[in-house]
Amino acid sequence: MALIAGAAAARACEPALSGEGVRVMRTAGHAVAWRADPQPIPLAAPFALELAACGVDLSDSGATILVDADMPAHRHGMNYRASVTTLGGGRYRAEGLLFHMPGDWRLTVELRIAGKVVRLTDHVVVE
Repeated sequence: MALIAGAAAARACEPALSGEGVRVMRTAGHAVAWRADPQPIPLAAPFALELAACGVDLSDSGATILVDADMPAHRHGMNYRASVTTLGGGRYRAEGLLFHMPGDWRLTVELRIAGKVVRLTDHVVVE
């Protein structure tokens, strides 16, 4: 029963980001929508992400949001650390991302809330 309630809560949580190229990562009670800037994600060139989170008010709780990526098949991550800027209203911008190799990347958004960590992931293929 709790699993069903959690799934319903995740569906009810709709991040305030829409339009072409938007993808959504979900866990029970949390969702993060993201869109690359530019699209498609370029190979070996910097890009940014527009993000919108729901299921938690990061501005009031002192929580943080982090963005990272890795290539599971190669067991390495990016050579750069993204910086995240709060835009207000559950919106964020992550800058300084760079996928230096083609292939399957795992994008991770980490919400740190009241001593707990919620990780949301999505897979991105870069050519």
